[in-house]
Amino acid sequence: MKTLTYVSTKDVNELTWPVMADNTNLYSPALTVFTDFKTGGPRVIESNVRADELVKLMRKEHVRMKLVVDAGNHFIGVISLEDLSEDIFIKQVADGYQRSELLVADLMRPKENLLALSYKSLANSDIESLLFSQRNNQYQHLLVIDEDTKSIRGLVSSNDVARELRLDIDVSFSNFQQIYKIAVQGDKTNQKLRVA
Repeated sequence: MKTLTYVSTKDVNELTWPVMADNTNLYSPALTVFTDFKTGGPRVIESNVRADELVKLMRKEHVRMKLVVDAGNHFIGVISLEDLSEDIFIKQVADGYQRSELLVADLMRPKENLLALSYKSLANSDIESLLFSQRNNQYQHLLVIDEDTKSIRGLVSSNDVARELRLDIDVSFSNFQQIYKIAVQGDKTNQKLRVA
């Protein structure tokens, strides 16, 4: 067993802060807003988890999207709080399903229906170009693929873009389309987004 050393805080006055770029703007590298799974692992959920339980779990973890994996930990899709809205559950129940029987696999967006950005193109881009390419994207997350390894390398969140650009908006349910309108087009009418 190793012995730990304790030190008095009596003469300590300072805090250590992370080095942060204060001047992030539209022309900053797009990688500034990229969440790299090489440094922070992906948030995953197995496809056989009950959907109603996942809603509780995601709210508890303060996450809005998870990557869906099969029993072998292979990527098969994504699921977000948008996919788990009360309206979606009501529609499924109206179609004859029991709420408690719905699984993540029933409500997820399968990988065959998703588009993702190339990591190489993101690495050679700026935030403005990223937002322009996503100007019609009504989702909050954009997957990024490492084409060399054929794997999901990470993601870009519209909320992270809004935070980095210090946009004066409520990011509770923002998406790329709204962020584009505010940050690039200068739409001031859309700045107070409704919280659902």
